[in-house]
Amino acid sequence: MLDTQVVVVGAGPVGLLLAGELRLGGADVVVLDRLEEPTTESRASTLHARTMEILDSRGLWDGADSPASDSRGHFAGIPVDLTLPGSRPGLWKVPQFDTERLLARWAAGLGADVRRGQEVRAVTDTGAYVEAGTGDHVVRAAWLVACDGEDSTVRRLLGADFPGHDARRELLRADVAGIEVPDRRFERLPDGLAVAARRADGVTRVMVHEHGAAVPVRTGPPTYDEIVRVWKRVTGEDVSEGTPLWVNAFDDTTRQLTHYRHGRVLFAGDAAHRQPPIGGQALNLGLHDAFNLGWKLAAEVTGR
Repeated sequence: MLDTQVVVVGAGPVGLLLAGELRLGGADVVVLDRLEEPTTESRASTLHARTMEILDSRGLWDGADSPASDSRGHFAGIPVDLTLPGSRPGLWKVPQFDTERLLARWAAGLGADVRRGQEVRAVTDTGAYVEAGTGDHVVRAAWLVACDGEDSTVRRLLGADFPGHDARRELLRADVAGIEVPDRRFERLPDGLAVAARRADGVTRVMVHEHGAAVPVRTGPPTYDEIVRVWKRVTGEDVSEGTPLWVNAFDDTTRQLTHYRHGRVLFAGDAAHRQPPIGGQALNLGLHDAFNLGWKLAAEVTGR
């Protein structure tokens, strides 16, 4: 006997949007996530025009909560005005914790069963159904969708082929309070590349790459001191007095699953493809994956 029709692994933005879409299509869904609580980090903080249109279509923004937009874009360093016809032109600055909060509330309101503190440790595809084991219990479903990020546990457990290209360069980034630096839109400098974008709340997102720096093998985020040193070498500016709210590093690794379906297991978001997340590319692409897959999978499991 099945416990649910679909089990989604990962309660980030992609998994939560997928869960809501499945419920809209009439499918029962359980979402499993290893974290006890939702993220409080800003992480991916840019939503694109099409993504905002998708969220609008589900009633996720009302007039009071609608975020601020930015019409400034660029292509290959060339400024581009993103003010185009449409309901949501430009780029929309939304911290990831706000996106997750909205999607979690929406999905739960539609009846999605989100279970936190549940780390998937085993996946078994019998051909007739799939089981997700978390150590203390098993969830049995007709389908499993892995939305568990670029280091996907499900992908590893299945040994899914994930070909692509290794990193050649790394960028460090941080959200920092209490600093005053010039606004930079991917400014190319003699010793590297720098970005600085101040939010309405006074916090500045800084991002920096140093030319010629080796890509390290990291087991955790960089320290803020490391970011301070690299920022100083590249820009000549001292940001050591700032208060870091979030620090992170990413690189330009690119990979994509050979097949997005493995039996009764499907993949979406960073679990299916990895690319530099600059400009919210990873988040927005993942949300589009979920929006596209949700109604199709719901139709499959409900027979509609």
